[in-house]
Amino acid sequence: MENDVFKAFMMSDEDPIYVPATVKFNNHTWWNVGIRYKGQSTLTGAMMSMNHKYPFRLNFDKFEDDYPEIHNQRCYGFDELIFNNNWYDPSFLRDKLCSDIFREAGIPAPRCAFYRVYVDTGNGPVYWGLYTMFEDPSDKMLEYQFPNPDGNLYKGQQAPGGDLTIFDKRGYEKKTNEKADDWSDIQALVAALNAPRTNAAKWRSDLEAVFNTDSFLKWLAINTTIVNFDTYGWVTKNHYLYQDLSDNGRLVFFPWDYNLSLSSSNPWGITPPNLSLNEISNNWPLIRYLMDDPVYKNIYHNEMQKALDTCFNEAALIEKARRLHELIRPYTVGSEGEIRGYSYLTNGEAQFNQALNDLINHISTRHRETRAYLSTVSITPLPSPSQNPTPTPTPTPNAGQKGDINCDGKINSTDFAALKRHILRITLLSGEQLANADINNDGSVNSTDASMLKKYLVKAIPSL
Repeated sequence: MENDVFKAFMMSDEDPIYVPATVKFNNHTWWNVGIRYKGQSTLTGAMMSMNHKYPFRLNFDKFEDDYPEIHNQRCYGFDELIFNNNWYDPSFLRDKLCSDIFREAGIPAPRCAFYRVYVDTGNGPVYWGLYTMFEDPSDKMLEYQFPNPDGNLYKGQQAPGGDLTIFDKRGYEKKTNEKADDWSDIQALVAALNAPRTNAAKWRSDLEAVFNTDSFLKWLAINTTIVNFDTYGWVTKNHYLYQDLSDNGRLVFFPWDYNLSLSSSNPWGITPPNLSLNEISNNWPLIRYLMDDPVYKNIYHNEMQKALDTCFNEAALIEKARRLHELIRPYTVGSEGEIRGYSYLTNGEAQFNQALNDLINHISTRHRETRAYLSTVSITPLPSPSQNPTPTPTPTPNAGQKGDINCDGKINSTDFAALKRHILRITLLSGEQLANADINNDGSVNSTDASMLKKYLVKAIPSL
């Protein structure tokens, strides 16, 4: 595995190789699991600092052709799991907090949790440290957050076409339906996005027919507010596009890789964009063209304002950061903490504590800066029930209707995700949202309601 790291460091255009490994957790054992290193800065950063806390990926049936007995081997239902090493994040919290922020807002984002990792390379198990484990977006996430998981999933690449200025297959790697040479959804997005905007209403309507602008503008507002520059708008990687077949095949944007979020500092000294995004050039048309449109800019400001009181609520987020910090303390700097050569905490507990203070200061500072910015712009409240004044191809029932769980006047995959989060007791519903989630009117919200909503969204039943 050490040689594999060196290969990845010297040949950054190639993925590291998979090797078989045995994985143990909770008295369960998985055999011949594929393991490989992952990442760019997180991997090369470890290599350059001679730190052995490498980020890695597990694929539980990677070697099923060689070992038929592990055919479709799964770990608690997961085929792939990703372990981030919290490089450049001495708080260990950015990945977790950012992922939760997006999902709370209704933006698709992979789930994650903290795990202690021990690795035995032949001389006994060694504590590699506390990792943040993510689900792979091409795995269970699509089933969990979308009614129909069979659409095309694309991952942004650092290649021509990844900025959406032109169509080029190299810009997006297919992660599902790889054998089908069909890129018509991406082609349609590029064509609609870069079409003449002289008739703004027609341009918006054509764009919304192939792309979920509401979800993107919500992500853009939150992403800019919290500061997460290492994604579309600065690099062409670290985002996905999913063809939501339950929403007439419209593409939906969702983020990936948040270890540089929730901070205005970064290893390269890059200054994050202003809240207005005025400096973003035409090289990033998905941002620039939408921000040049007054209707979309107003939605952006509304979503930014909403985030300050909901998913990016200052008091709630600071309390959560403190609670998680204490949860992981024993396994980072405590008696069972990380060890020399397998930790980025070069200054130990002092660095760990200061990182929390820096994170809290950042949250408070961004609240002040965002409220100050919003006080300088004119914001028109969004019409009710629709968040977008231009027509979209999604159903538009009256607010309060069964299935309209987020009460925005539309029934779509966002409602399905909210229902699944409630059933799994991740984010509990209440009030009108809970009433709308009880689709079969039996007095409880459970998998039967989720099944009915899914059937409606995939057009298997005509109404709820």
